[in-house]
Amino acid sequence: MRDPYLWPDADVLRNSLGIKDAERLEAAEADIAAVKLLTVDGAVAALPFDFSRLLAIHKHVFGDLFEWAGSVGTIPIVKGERILGGDTVRYSPPGGIQRDAERILREMNGTDWSVLDIHETAEKFAKLTAALWQAHPFREGNTRTAITFAAQFAEARGFRMDKSLLKERAAYVRDALAKGSDGQYSEYEYLVKIFRDAILRG
Repeated sequence: MRDPYLWPDADVLRNSLGIKDAERLEAAEADIAAVKLLTVDGAVAALPFDFSRLLAIHKHVFGDLFEWAGSVGTIPIVKGERILGGDTVRYSPPGGIQRDAERILREMNGTDWSVLDIHETAEKFAKLTAALWQAHPFREGNTRTAITFAAQFAEARGFRMDKSLLKERAAYVRDALAKGSDGQYSEYEYLVKIFRDAILRG
């Protein structure tokens, strides 16, 4: 069955700009998201750190481009990852996305972060963020949404992260999330390292 998120005559995500060229859409998406990320903190400031906030972040950042922004994905996602030798992360199935995300968010919110040192904080927070990313609620834009949520959560809990470092190393962060979401072969040290560095710089 054809991916319903794609144009019927092009392997490109349906979008409000009518773009049917993948490179043009990628460039437009990057530009639009970059601008929207400048105002996302204020846009969702009143929301609790639960699943509704995750949806609202995605809606704010990608809503000008995709009509389904802020809505949970309806199809299984398979993406070959270079960092995993072409294998895909086993993302949550559509029917389990909210359940999995809410379980992770309960653990985030139930942790007393004030009693952890920076190394413990970086390790636990990296693992939970990787798990949240692995839930993969959206057809596109999961990394930016998860990292934005993580940065907002960290600041609210007293261990502010330097968002500029995470942005500068965006490709590294995404690869690190994939490495931390590889089931029994998961490796967290890459994500832990950049989270620790971001907290130190924050």
